[in-house]
Amino acid sequence: MALLQPAWLDKMIGFLVSRGITPLTGAILVAGASVLNPHSKQLASRATLLRRLASWVAMGYLLLIPVQIYSGVKLLQARKQESSQLIAQAASSVEAIRKATTPAELRRAYEQIPGNKPALPEQLPQPFPVIRERLAEGISANTKRAEYELGNKMSSLWQRSLGLALANTLRMLIFFLGFAAIGRRSPDHSTLLESLLVRNQRRFGKATQRGRGHHGDIIAKEWMDWEDDRPRS
Repeated sequence: MALLQPAWLDKMIGFLVSRGITPLTGAILVAGASVLNPHSKQLASRATLLRRLASWVAMGYLLLIPVQIYSGVKLLQARKQESSQLIAQAASSVEAIRKATTPAELRRAYEQIPGNKPALPEQLPQPFPVIRERLAEGISANTKRAEYELGNKMSSLWQRSLGLALANTLRMLIFFLGFAAIGRRSPDHSTLLESLLVRNQRRFGKATQRGRGHHGDIIAKEWMDWEDDRPRS
């Protein structure tokens, strides 16, 4: 399925990250205009719809973070696998060249080597055993060099991909916070960001209350929001 292809996902994420600032700026302007002009029903209706959409957009940017990791890892694995297959094919061709007993077998084995290569002349310029050994040694040396270069290239690709992923993750978190600060289900509800903060605050409060043990039954619930060193009345 095309939508799940890592290459397509990578392009889609790059597009959404690079274009995210435009809809975020527009959403901020519309939301700000509705606050400054609360008597405009048309503007209020547009702002309500926009805030609903902003909540979904915020969650979308948050979900893009694991999708980005998935697509990036899959792309790097596919590139390494493709290069490793070519190297393995070249190594197999070297073995076939060494085992060749006739010029025809030598040519067939030589044709299996991946990549661009010069064609063998119709008449071998040197005795068959000499040509066979030189071809095997030259291709074997090139294969080992390609394998070494692949290791260095993959290491560099992983480093660049990690840097790009971190930069995109930071941008997506910014877009998530921006849209979450605007998005809400209805004018009577708090924003998505406020809801998340309140939920985390409640979890933290419950964890703190469990840590205090039996003191939770003695200290009034409304006091939990105060700092321990603040005077109580």
